[in-house]
Amino acid sequence: MFTPGPKGLWSLPMRIIGGPGTAKSDMVTQVAIRAGLHVKVVLASLREPTDFLGMQFAGSDGQMLYSPPDWVAEVSQIPYSVVFFDEINTCAPATQAALLRIVLDRVVGDVKLPKTVRIVAAQNSVEDAAGGYDLAPSLANRFGTLSDWRAPDVDAWVAWLLGSGGDSDSLQGLKISDPVAEERRVMESWHAEYARAAGTVAAFVVRKPALIHQQPVASAPGASSSWPSRRTWAMATRAMAASKIHGLGDEETDRYVGSFVGTAAVVELRSFITKLDLPDPADLLDGRIQFKHSDTRMDVTMSVLSACSALVVPSDAPRRVERSRCLWEILREVMPKASDVAWPTVKLLCSRGVGLEKDGGVFDKNAEAVLTRYKPMLAAAGLLGS
Repeated sequence: MFTPGPKGLWSLPMRIIGGPGTAKSDMVTQVAIRAGLHVKVVLASLREPTDFLGMQFAGSDGQMLYSPPDWVAEVSQIPYSVVFFDEINTCAPATQAALLRIVLDRVVGDVKLPKTVRIVAAQNSVEDAAGGYDLAPSLANRFGTLSDWRAPDVDAWVAWLLGSGGDSDSLQGLKISDPVAEERRVMESWHAEYARAAGTVAAFVVRKPALIHQQPVASAPGASSSWPSRRTWAMATRAMAASKIHGLGDEETDRYVGSFVGTAAVVELRSFITKLDLPDPADLLDGRIQFKHSDTRMDVTMSVLSACSALVVPSDAPRRVERSRCLWEILREVMPKASDVAWPTVKLLCSRGVGLEKDGGVFDKNAEAVLTRYKPMLAAAGLLGS
């Protein structure tokens, strides 16, 4: 719930699959409330497409518009909310289609939900659901899926039973957090941790290109669960960065990352990470440590360059000018020994104009040396003069 999502949104959409009566709904609600978030439960089994898209009507100019469903007004007025789609796999296929933009873009009909609205879903397995359907791959691939839901153990359940006073919605004893303060804390570390995660994932998929997209056959077991795609790798990168910020261990990190790309992919990713010994990209670009390229560890160099580029490319990146100059210096040192490994970073920096500003009418000497070496490739890519 406190992972920055794409387009300035907060949280990555998560879906929980577990047996009936295993406290999925209660646990999601309690966790959200503890995080200081309002919870709006939308029972999917009782909904039609208009409940997720809105009722269509003709505007004054004849254009067809959508009036928002009732639950949209509630979460729009309470922006720090979790929309909890319970029993999501009881949605008919036509209703699932109406959920596509909501889950990823937080858009309902003609209404954009606040960027701080979170999306969580839960379901029983198809065989346990009352009139359940498999989620369409296009919808399932928009979620991180936790299919190994762990119900509270006996001790936890007994403690809840004795402490609830018979009120399952009791907040007694819960410590409520400040979501605004938590978002601020996360963003203080986000640039550096995202750069590190992006560099790792980028180097991994370059080494394992077959894993960039592995959509299962729709009728295969587990087809509606987690699988690698360009979309889920991007979300997995965010999950990896957030795991570091929130202090998760390797097992918890793999479970979070794997909820997007699947268990098989995350096992290979973990093996790749274990073999790396990556410097902190911020420390490297700030001159606190040095990096030496090794011809026997091209994967390390690829990861380091990718992480460093992710740290300087965003227009609002901290210390962008100084760090980009340092990156061009590293590229100049790496280039003679591993020009093919350095090329993707050079191409990215040139396409965004990073570190290519003239100082006193001349380019930085390191950037100029690199550009001279790659001039034919930059010309072929249409990047000369950009």
